[in-house]
Amino acid sequence: MGCLKNDKGSVLVFITLMIVLLLVMVGIGLDTGHLAYVRSTGQPAVDAAALAAASAVPGGVLADVHTRAAVFNSTNTFQGSSDSQYQIKGANVTLVKYDDSTNPATLGTTTDIATANGARVALENTNPHGGTANKAMKSPLFLTPLFNLMGVSQSGTQNVSVSAVAVVRGIPGIPVAIEENLCDTSKNPYKIINSSSKVDNSGYTSYWINNTSKTVLSDMIDNNYTCDSIPPVGIGFCTQLNNGKLYPLYDEFEKFFKANKPDCYFIPVVKNGSNWNQCEKITKFARFCPLDSPSGGYGYGKTKSADGTGWDDYLYGNLTCGETPFTTRDTRCFVPTLVRDSKSGM
Repeated sequence: MGCLKNDKGSVLVFITLMIVLLLVMVGIGLDTGHLAYVRSTGQPAVDAAALAAASAVPGGVLADVHTRAAVFNSTNTFQGSSDSQYQIKGANVTLVKYDDSTNPATLGTTTDIATANGARVALENTNPHGGTANKAMKSPLFLTPLFNLMGVSQSGTQNVSVSAVAVVRGIPGIPVAIEENLCDTSKNPYKIINSSSKVDNSGYTSYWINNTSKTVLSDMIDNNYTCDSIPPVGIGFCTQLNNGKLYPLYDEFEKFFKANKPDCYFIPVVKNGSNWNQCEKITKFARFCPLDSPSGGYGYGKTKSADGTGWDDYLYGNLTCGETPFTTRDTRCFVPTLVRDSKSGM
């Protein structure tokens, strides 16, 4: 019996298999690229919405938080944004409580806007923080028809979830810094910025400005609530210190305190024994609440100097340390900042 040798058609089988393999590879590339594209359109949308929502948190009105998150629906063009069920609304927003004093920083959720310091906005079907969710975006899959031909049932779309968390960072209220030894609340109220004793434990700070002037410091007081005079600073920032008697600004402080009574103010704290003619790193923050002074001024007073030859000026009020830029409410100026959400992997 002869051996049958017939190779006809083998190339066709090989080419068919190669075409199927190439189709799969092309489909994977198309699906991966489109998934990345859908995510890239949605992420800026939730970033912008989270920053806008967080900016409304200090106002304490939840409806304003939701309204600011939704304001970008008319301009954001993420996948599915033309369909109202996928647009950003209240169900996409979760109030958050961010604590940067831990390492790493912790992020929790809250239903109380009075304790919240930020907002999380997401397009997702499931909220990993346990809150409500709305709708994830959907990306079409190009491999689905091929899998269906092979008898494998597959959905024609893939869910794409995106989220962003923004928190508000408070800006210090006045150009004043104190040393840590003034954080003892049992000694309240304090007289601060009294430098004739030769041992300074408080004074002016011009924050990022090295060679300051009376005009600069005066502007930091008068323009405080315009939110354009003092930068957002945090622990570790080297703030420029100036001896408390360099510039006589006490009358301006008193006028400012009276105009905004009964506000308290968010101020930086530096180490004990700081050099008050150079920059020192901020170690913590404090709350300063002006009071009526023994000499009759509000948040401001005068006392006989230790040597009896003149008068010392001082700011007068209660000091409480322990606030942070992310927890303070003793300022009217905040900067929304995006932070990492480890539970969402973003």
